[in-house]
Amino acid sequence: MNNGLMLVTTLIGTVNYAALFTLPGGYDQENTSKTYGQPVLLIQKDTHDDIVKFLWYISIALFSPLFALVAMLSIQLSQFRSNDFYIAFPFKYVVATTTLGCCTIFTITACFQAYILDRISFNRHFYMWPASVMMVLVYVDALFLTFHYMFFVIRCSLAYKGQEM
Repeated sequence: MNNGLMLVTTLIGTVNYAALFTLPGGYDQENTSKTYGQPVLLIQKDTHDDIVKFLWYISIALFSPLFALVAMLSIQLSQFRSNDFYIAFPFKYVVATTTLGCCTIFTITACFQAYILDRISFNRHFYMWPASVMMVLVYVDALFLTFHYMFFVIRCSLAYKGQEM
């Protein structure tokens, strides 16, 4: 499972890396202007805030897979001692999956922001709410047993704290 998640995380990070350098609207190509090489939509006053939002969404979506890959790589390179299976591996799995979900959410949000920048009219709420609900359902389905197990382990460890066996 870890190998599949690493592949998906790498692909999402690669797409976000490419999207960071191919901004909507392109770059100023006129050699005579003093804004040569700057993003066109960043120069214009009416789209400045929207392009800054797009850059923030892409930046968060670019660095989230990095954290997910670090967590998954730590799982991949671990020693697999029996004590690690109690808390360490479930915690790393939750961190990796949470950052992967965060990355996916910000990638979808950046996609919608690019549509706004390109002035493509659509009903954002019609598409955003079902996408959000599906993401939450997939996240809960993937992590429910892990959260339940971690809750049980922490509850039992706190219940027997200070007692000798």
